[in-house]
Amino acid sequence: MRKILLAGVATLGTAGFMGGAYAQAPMAAPPPPSQGQTAWTPIPGPTAYVNNNNNYAAAATPGPLANPTPGTVVIHINGRVEIDAWGTWSSADSRLVAVPAPGVGTSSVKVEPQAIASYARLYFGADGMATNGLRYGAAIELRQNFFGQPSSASSSGASGYTSTETMFVRRAFTYVAGQQWGIVRVGQADGVIGIFDNGVTTFQFITTGNLNGGDLEAGALGSTQVPFWFLGQAGNEYGNNKFVYLSPQISGFDFGFQYAPNTSNGNSIGGPSGGGLAGGLAIGAPAAGAAATGTAATGTGITCSVANTGCPSLSSGPGSLDGSRIINQTVVGLRYQGVLGGVGVLAYGAYEFSGHADYTGPTTAAYLGNPASSKFTGQYNGLSFGSGGIALTYAGFTVGGNVIGGTLNGQLALQPAGGTPEVAYLVGAKYVTGPFVIGVVAESGTYQGAQQMTGLTQRRGRAIDFAAQYTVAPGYAVYAEYMWQDIYQGGVNLITGGLGSGANNNIRSQGILLGNVVNF
Repeated sequence: MRKILLAGVATLGTAGFMGGAYAQAPMAAPPPPSQGQTAWTPIPGPTAYVNNNNNYAAAATPGPLANPTPGTVVIHINGRVEIDAWGTWSSADSRLVAVPAPGVGTSSVKVEPQAIASYARLYFGADGMATNGLRYGAAIELRQNFFGQPSSASSSGASGYTSTETMFVRRAFTYVAGQQWGIVRVGQADGVIGIFDNGVTTFQFITTGNLNGGDLEAGALGSTQVPFWFLGQAGNEYGNNKFVYLSPQISGFDFGFQYAPNTSNGNSIGGPSGGGLAGGLAIGAPAAGAAATGTAATGTGITCSVANTGCPSLSSGPGSLDGSRIINQTVVGLRYQGVLGGVGVLAYGAYEFSGHADYTGPTTAAYLGNPASSKFTGQYNGLSFGSGGIALTYAGFTVGGNVIGGTLNGQLALQPAGGTPEVAYLVGAKYVTGPFVIGVVAESGTYQGAQQMTGLTQRRGRAIDFAAQYTVAPGYAVYAEYMWQDIYQGGVNLITGGLGSGANNNIRSQGILLGNVVNF
């Protein structure tokens, strides 16, 4: 018992000494901001993107991100969460399909028009300056990915849907810059057209992107979606690895040059194989007889350990879409930014050209999936087109437009040999006053469409978008949008992809959307 009491006294004594020691307050340290213990004043426009005022031109400009000084680096971590509620209606909402049971025949299927959608994105960047004044940095954009959700009775619960979501890299590049000689950006990032336009002459004036694969367009069935031909801030334009040079601005003018070996964005010559397009939009089917619209399959995931059909770096091959691969993609362009007579002006023009992989496979109609009298041979033409836009701003009003035309087919895909050239134009207007913006944008274009219909028919697309957005608080905005779309191609069933068909050659869709976004 005495031993226990002595041990207790010793313990109390130790506690007393410890209390005395801790009574001396430690030196105060600031709380770590990453643990949410510090309140920050929000900036008016959080940098919820990777292209910023430090990495988008030869000279760093004032903007949301601090400009680095010699011997410093500015690091930023930003994000975006967007929530939309929409309703969409189209010609493809309901149809008859074969019942997957012998002897039953057909039955009707119909999609629900209303939905609530959401997505998340993360943006990371570093903008530094060496002691000799050289600017340099890097940027990363991560997006939430949505794989095909369960489409059978095996899983229809929400948990099964969320487990298909991942994060993927959408942009990743490094840059070096000097105010006197220009900026070089290398990696998976915007090209000359995307940088020169920046969504201005293509009137992407609310957070959804309007006609550029916007949230409302994504809500409509894929067969009713009109291509965004004009490339500014378009995934097929910025999704591959490329070299981009922009000159310093002289009297409002700057020059741009871009080169990419192919449409791959990987870290080797390997990648998905199996006949899918390498980063481009597949106007035709990934295999003979399949759907004539939509994005081609990415293939089996077999990497190109040996030269094989479907390799991202392919220069020739016998796959039915091997000839559609872009190689040696090159762009040159000129831009003007300035004020003339009190009117703000942004104008640019660019010319893009490329080679193409050589098709070495059979040219029979059965292999290529051609209907009778089709002139499609499996061969394609290299890119050769011009693109330009202009936007004029005065007293809060902006009007302008964009045009693209030449040898291509849809959004930066190759035109089949003998196919129809592409011609598309866009016009828009918007008004900005304080935190409020309202506007309208419309597009129309003709292009080959389904490559198997070469020499037979061509495709036409039209769309119009009305939208308004209000910034409630720094980083928080609400918006509303209405969109109408129309696509036509004779001899193509635009719902099933069937060729030589007189059904569903013309389909339309429309929709309304309400949403809000938080950028931080």
